[in-house]
Amino acid sequence: MSSRSSLRSRLSRPLVGLGLVSVVLLAAVNFVVVRTLLDTGSEDQLTTLRDVRRNAIDSGIDRLLDRVAVMGADPGVARALIALDDGYEASASELTPAQIEQLEATYAPVVQVYDDAGVERPPVADLLPASDAGRSVQLAYIADNPYPPEERSELADAGDGSSYSAAHAQYHGFLHDLAETIGANDLLLVSAGSTEVVYSVEKRIDLGTDVQTGPYEDTSLGAAARELERSSVSDSVIVDAAFYLPDASVPLLHVAATVRDQTEVVGAIVIEISIENLTAIVTADGQFDLLGLGDTGDAYVVGADGRFRSVPRAWTEDPEGYVERYLDVGGDERTASLMEFTGGPVLLQEVDNDPVQTAAEGDDYLGIARNALDRRARIAAGPVEIAGLDWIVVTEQQTSETRGELEGFLWSTLILLAILLPILAIVGAALARVFARPVRPLLRSARAIADGDFDTEVPELGRNELGDLGRQLENIAERLREQDRSAADEEARINEMLASVLPAALVERVRRGERDITELVDTATVIAVTIAGIPEPSGAEQDEVLDLTQRLSDDMDALAAQHDVERIRAASDHQLFVAGRNEEAAFAPAALAFALDAVGCVRAVGADFGIVLSVQAGLATGLVVSGVLGTRQISFGMWGEPVDRAIALSDRGGAGVLVDGSVVDLLDDADAVTAVDEEVAGDSATYRAEDTVGAEREPER
Repeated sequence: MSSRSSLRSRLSRPLVGLGLVSVVLLAAVNFVVVRTLLDTGSEDQLTTLRDVRRNAIDSGIDRLLDRVAVMGADPGVARALIALDDGYEASASELTPAQIEQLEATYAPVVQVYDDAGVERPPVADLLPASDAGRSVQLAYIADNPYPPEERSELADAGDGSSYSAAHAQYHGFLHDLAETIGANDLLLVSAGSTEVVYSVEKRIDLGTDVQTGPYEDTSLGAAARELERSSVSDSVIVDAAFYLPDASVPLLHVAATVRDQTEVVGAIVIEISIENLTAIVTADGQFDLLGLGDTGDAYVVGADGRFRSVPRAWTEDPEGYVERYLDVGGDERTASLMEFTGGPVLLQEVDNDPVQTAAEGDDYLGIARNALDRRARIAAGPVEIAGLDWIVVTEQQTSETRGELEGFLWSTLILLAILLPILAIVGAALARVFARPVRPLLRSARAIADGDFDTEVPELGRNELGDLGRQLENIAERLREQDRSAADEEARINEMLASVLPAALVERVRRGERDITELVDTATVIAVTIAGIPEPSGAEQDEVLDLTQRLSDDMDALAAQHDVERIRAASDHQLFVAGRNEEAAFAPAALAFALDAVGCVRAVGADFGIVLSVQAGLATGLVVSGVLGTRQISFGMWGEPVDRAIALSDRGGAGVLVDGSVVDLLDDADAVTAVDEEVAGDSATYRAEDTVGAEREPER
């Protein structure tokens, strides 16, 4: 009996030990797996998010530059600037001392905040416009404006009977709408002759000042004007964020483009963009949960000087707590007071850590470091080089958040061990196998996801710690799948944008990095189409005109595809196409058929909108050269004598289709054309093409 009891004792100890060791080992394995999954998932999330936000900033700035460049080329903007500039010069009159005193009084709300905060600022006398015209316009639209400062843009006509007020009343609504569509804080028009701000939507105190010699020449407004002088007239420029006194000293981006009246430069358009717009781009409008950043994650932009360019999440959620934390980690009290004065740490607080320094040198960073408030965080950073801004995008998540989840898992495991110890004496080995079994498929799923297979199936492990882990892993995979879809959508959008300005055959070559693409084409046929009668896009009819021009563009593109014709250039009233590019034949019959259908198409579209559109098409055949130009702003063009002849024929009066002798020689049916007169285009006589099916036919759609 004693011997049997001793044997049971010796057997029970190894069984209990085996069970205990098995469970401890299982817990250790689970701990390592969870830590690896959390760390890997967090790193993948931050890296992917950094790259997605970098692309979002890149495309967002590109769209902004393109839209401002289009505004600079808008004939309506040019007409507005010319009319306002003429009225501005005519409004010049010397103000009385009482009027100057009245004008200076309107500056008090702007400069008072500086005095209250103890910030040095220029005297009010130095901020006044130097010219009589600038002071007169400020008196009428700022000092005598019946609306409060934040609503001054509501005044369309000062009612003084001046030519400036007449021009302002005519164009203010149009310019106000332009500023709203682009999300601008303000829209300024600068005269090329006087270099003065002759118009402002919001009527702030920079109205009437000289951008080259006035009180704001050393601000981002003056920098934008100087940068514009060094750029091509068709390009737009952007200046890095800076504090701007007329707009309550908030950080602003200034974007500018030259305004042209045909070939003459008449001035510049300057758009003021709030830094809040950049913050919205980098944070997806503050949807941190959607970005997978949890409770402590953040995404922000840092400038080349190491200071914030977008508002960090911690400031948005708790400004007072942010300032206290900043001071607790050794921040400068003066900087803290300026944060409260300007409403954030943008342009004030320097982010001095390894991630930012590494990204500033042009390399991507991923690792654990101290963030701007000296909290330990996993950080991904990388450079964003666009338009000379040299920004850095940073995504981060505090390690305490992932470590908290890991500690929770550890405590759950320890509690489970304490409960199971009595049972381990009997079924230790079996329990080890039970706990170890589900780890393998979970690890396989984790490895597959880490290798990029985001569609791998994660096993359902029930309502326990491993089940929670599996569901977390599935959530991570779902987020990564969504990011992959977003990246694919972005790729498709880029291809669509390129396809709108390039022939389909060149899109892939441009995507590969080719920029200087030229092609020599033998005997291609050029079709130039000139449309007259399109109303000017202004006022209440602007939407209808835009619908008309979009309908014309879509129908002409469809018609070109139907006839195997390529679009080379598309404006609202002048369009250029080519047939036979990179082909052995010039495709003159197809080009003529397209031109005849195009005339009918334009007339039909005009009839649908209740507008009589006159359309003239010109065709010429010969040697042409085509190619892609530009690096950041890409354009496609075609040159050669056939281009000039076709355009000349399309610009002649009348309506219909005119061809020269080079086209007639290649037609299958010479009866389809008749000579017009003895005038020539180049070396070829001019002929009018007749549609043998019907001159008024409408193309298939």
